[in-house]
Amino acid sequence: MLEERLSRTIALLGKQKANTLFSSTAMIIGLGAVGGYALEMLARLGISNLILVDFDTFEPSNINRQILALTNTINQKKCDTAKERVLKINPDCNVIALDLKLTPSNLDFIKNYKPDFIIDAIDDISAKTSLIEYLVNNKYDFISAMGAALKLNPELLKTTTLDQTTQCHLSKKLRENLRKKNVPLKKVNVVFSTEPSHIIKDENNQNILGSLPLVPMAMGAMLAHFALKKLIKENNQCL
Repeated sequence: MLEERLSRTIALLGKQKANTLFSSTAMIIGLGAVGGYALEMLARLGISNLILVDFDTFEPSNINRQILALTNTINQKKCDTAKERVLKINPDCNVIALDLKLTPSNLDFIKNYKPDFIIDAIDDISAKTSLIEYLVNNKYDFISAMGAALKLNPELLKTTTLDQTTQCHLSKKLRENLRKKNVPLKKVNVVFSTEPSHIIKDENNQNILGSLPLVPMAMGAMLAHFALKKLIKENNQCL
């Protein structure tokens, strides 16, 4: 049954690379809009070990862009909902759901799970700075999602390193923070949007963090694509 479900993946990648992928361990930190779509891709790719990390619960405002947010998942923990969805896609997957908010002092939990690859999809700048510093210093393979809010066009997404990003407030702040910690920006792979942010104000002239599902979905797919290439050690530009 498992091989039948993954037969199209095996056909495209070849059996050897597919088996390498299937036996991998991936960790996704942050299961909101971008992280949820990245998880969907990894689960359907057939990765057999997934560690899912998030402390938050779903709110009604998440439904417009988060694949895991449904009317019946409101107020549920994101990590638990994510685990349930993965097991509906692949019942044979070994899924660990961690209800955890990252702090500079608790990042050593990552070592316990020995991930082959990590996707960082959190948007808290302080936590993201600490996480990236930890991953670079400990030589983990990873990629980080930059800002997806206030963007409209998924065709303007790009995979690069943090030193090459533009038009992204989150990237700019991260660069400032990581330089202070002497973290080499060229070692931080990211997906970001080259599109200028669409600033929206309310009646009190306060910024509104508007968003659509298009950019987070595409960004999640690009994160998963980068993870796929790393996990099967594929450098072919066509893949």
